[in-house]
Amino acid sequence: MRKNTLPYLLLPLSFMAIMGAACQQQTDEEKTIASTHPKLEEHLQRDTVRMPITSEENPDLYQRYRLRMEAYQSDEAFRVQEPFKGRLAPLDEGSHSDAAKHNSVLRDGLKQGVNFAGRYTVVTVECGPTCQEHYVVDRKDGKVLDKLQSSSGAQFSPDSRIFIVNPPDSSQNYVDCPYCEPEAYVLEQGKFKKLPKGQ
Repeated sequence: MRKNTLPYLLLPLSFMAIMGAACQQQTDEEKTIASTHPKLEEHLQRDTVRMPITSEENPDLYQRYRLRMEAYQSDEAFRVQEPFKGRLAPLDEGSHSDAAKHNSVLRDGLKQGVNFAGRYTVVTVECGPTCQEHYVVDRKDGKVLDKLQSSSGAQFSPDSRIFIVNPPDSSQNYVDCPYCEPEAYVLEQGKFKKLPKGQ
């Protein structure tokens, strides 16, 4: 009687040992993925946060962007007090590595005169279907001050130091296209400083 019972008692124990090893192997694999792909894990967590909770998520996001950008544009602290009234300098090709490459486009764009922050000319160069490069040229000396990139255009004016990349657009789905999000910069002492989005 005992001899017949022993195999049946050993069978569940063997099954549990096999299942335990499989679970341990899966746990080890998960640990390996987490340790070798931390950036992927962070990216997935970010995407989960960005997922819309309701269908109203995108309109609400657009309104927040619009109100924030309008507040920056109307803020008197960013107004140009003394616009440049001297002779407008031609392009200095040696001031930027891209100046020679886009020579003709930049020279042609400078004909529009000052269009940003009292003394600068912004010249936009297409770099793809959803890519624009905005070169900011100082008209006092003709040097290319900086280059900003966008995916859906830019907004700026001659009497403000605010430069908006990807202006708010109600038809844009910011949840599906995070690189289309509006961003505001202020020009301070010849350098662009990124401003909070206000989310």
